[in-house]
Amino acid sequence: MTPQPASSTIPAIWDLDAATAERLTAGRWVGVTRSVRVQGAAVDSRAVTGGMIFACIRGERVDGHDFAAVAAGAGAALILANRALDLPVPVLVVRDVAAALLALAGELRQRLTACTWIGVAGSNGKTTTKGLIAAACAGAGLPVHATRGNLNNHLGVPLTILATPADARWAVIELGANHPGEVATLARACAPQVGCVTSLGPEHLEGFGGFLGVVDSECELLPALPLAAPACVGLHGLADHCADHGTTVEAVVARIRAAAAGRDLTLFDDATRPTGHGLIPVGAETPDGVRLGTSVGAVLVPLLGAHNRANAALAFRVACAAGVPAVDAARGLAAMVPVAGRLVPTPWGRHLILDDTYNANPASMIVGLRTLASLPGAKLAVLGAMGELGADSAAGHRRVGAEAAALGIPLVVVGEAASAMLDGCPGALLVTDTAAAISVVRARLATATHTLLVKASRSQRLERVVAGLTATEAP
Repeated sequence: MTPQPASSTIPAIWDLDAATAERLTAGRWVGVTRSVRVQGAAVDSRAVTGGMIFACIRGERVDGHDFAAVAAGAGAALILANRALDLPVPVLVVRDVAAALLALAGELRQRLTACTWIGVAGSNGKTTTKGLIAAACAGAGLPVHATRGNLNNHLGVPLTILATPADARWAVIELGANHPGEVATLARACAPQVGCVTSLGPEHLEGFGGFLGVVDSECELLPALPLAAPACVGLHGLADHCADHGTTVEAVVARIRAAAAGRDLTLFDDATRPTGHGLIPVGAETPDGVRLGTSVGAVLVPLLGAHNRANAALAFRVACAAGVPAVDAARGLAAMVPVAGRLVPTPWGRHLILDDTYNANPASMIVGLRTLASLPGAKLAVLGAMGELGADSAAGHRRVGAEAAALGIPLVVVGEAASAMLDGCPGALLVTDTAAAISVVRARLATATHTLLVKASRSQRLERVVAGLTATEAP
């Protein structure tokens, strides 16, 4: 991420009394002390510092209740738990610890009125666009708070809100989901005043119940905005996704407009950018980044791919809508640093590796392949399986293989779970694991200078391919 201007980076300190806590969480306050001064929160006792809320989360292997005494000893001011605990600090006993943590985070958000809150949802590009928005805001030289990494779920969002410094001028909160209703729940807590839906594509189809379920779920952010609030929605790649899933762009746009009713909606398509909000049409992407045209001049944003051109346009509009002067937003975007594992150019001897290993779905796979195709020289893609596609898994993998074949990109497929790619790209090579992939890549790259794309869902750990290659001398 772009380095942010000086800020305390220390979470805001606020007072929470028993009556308020019980009202917000429907819980029961246990302890003689009837109010606490809290500062930040943690779900890992090792991360607790003085004044924090410690939430006892039950996981598959670890129960946070077993570490509550450790958290209290480390200075936790309040413990969220499912049962009463004998501790020297108050315990708020609740039915759902995660929901209670989110409710308390919502209370702090309402108290930080000097901050403009920006919500970021969408199928692809959330983390990158969140970083672009934060960079654009940081160009104004005032403190910016943003989600770290992709801590965007039912635990990450409240932890992010509760970590907001008191002097933050902007807070950029990433909202992730894999089931209907999750974006709406998270948005209620962070109460965004500006909204951004980065894209609408096939993701978590099993949980969302299909592509239109994705559209409706990601657009849950829009009705959470105040009336007349700015709402920006990216349509990059939408026509292809609609064709693949038996619907039309017009039908999807109608659903977006219905969700955004009463808000100041701006739609960003693939061909042009709105001119009424400080943007002018943008030029093509280059090997050095994407060039964004703005009312204050062209800006080179050091990210690759047409999708990042769309993300940068969204970020510029969102930052300006949040009160950032256009010249400052442009300066901030120019200083953006790529997010690790998301199409990051990594030199390897005479070759270039595009490390896009953090996650994948069919839409982002196709974006990665098209970005690779736009670059000069010989090319090779190393792709692994995409998860959480449900009944659409085989079709999604086949579609990715067909895209590689259409673009003329040689393809190495890692693992049997991704083998359906070969149905779309019969010339592809299937290898068993990352070690085999490294061996094949080294042999193929020995013949010429290449640009190599490495991408799969997080569970496939294809970052091991990047690490294994770059740890040795390039052929």
